[in-house]
Amino acid sequence: MSTSTNNEPKDPVMGYPAPPAAAAAPPPPATAYPYPAPPPHAVPYYYANPNQHYPAYPNPNPNPNPMSGSYAYPSRNAMFLRRLVMISIAFLLAMGAVTFIIWLVLRPRLPVFSVSSASVSSFNIPTNTSVSLDLSLTFTVQNPNHKLGVQYSDVSTDISYRGELLADSNLSPFYQTKENSTQISAHLVVVGQYVSDDVTKGIQSERGKDNGGVHFQVRFFSWVVFNSGAWRTRRHVLRVYCDDVVVGISSSNSTSGNSGKLLGSPKQCSVSV
Repeated sequence: MSTSTNNEPKDPVMGYPAPPAAAAAPPPPATAYPYPAPPPHAVPYYYANPNQHYPAYPNPNPNPNPMSGSYAYPSRNAMFLRRLVMISIAFLLAMGAVTFIIWLVLRPRLPVFSVSSASVSSFNIPTNTSVSLDLSLTFTVQNPNHKLGVQYSDVSTDISYRGELLADSNLSPFYQTKENSTQISAHLVVVGQYVSDDVTKGIQSERGKDNGGVHFQVRFFSWVVFNSGAWRTRRHVLRVYCDDVVVGISSSNSTSGNSGKLLGSPKQCSVSV
């Protein structure tokens, strides 16, 4: 029996010929761009740039971690200044609170003023536009505070008629203890003081009526400080206004050698700071 020879490889299992080997993959076609295609995603921390002729823009915040070494901590001088400002504010607030509490406890009250007496030893009207006056005033000053004394400095007083100044005088400083009543004397002298003819006519008109009472305005000014032991307030300007102080100056129309005194009860004054 003749046998045919076949050089084809056979399947080791079934004895059938093995399938032909797969052909090799063809080489990639040539392209116009020799470099590889861009990556599918943008490089981390860089903005994608569609134009390949320009480099990609860097991320403006490449290191977002504030704890990294590139984070700028506040300088020691700035931290010290902040602490100093905070301490100063706290100290001022504490001092203000203490002062306010002390004020609530002590309750400063303004003194009480009145013109208790007034006497004119000489009052002349030499001309229609001049006045000569020699006047003595007594103020009664009461300190109503139970825990505070009052210091008066740069004290002055004046007298006017219908808002026009006639005479003024400076007084000595003084101190009032708590719940104290003090009398302050003032001597006002002026010779030939120029005034408007409305003043002379008004004074002459009032002297000719009833008891010859002339209505003057008296003022009192001083710097005052309230204190209790080591605690004291800041200085305040004390203003005292005594309106309508009536002084009887003879009912005669004579222009020389006239005298007079306060009419009625002591005149209460208004006080402000």
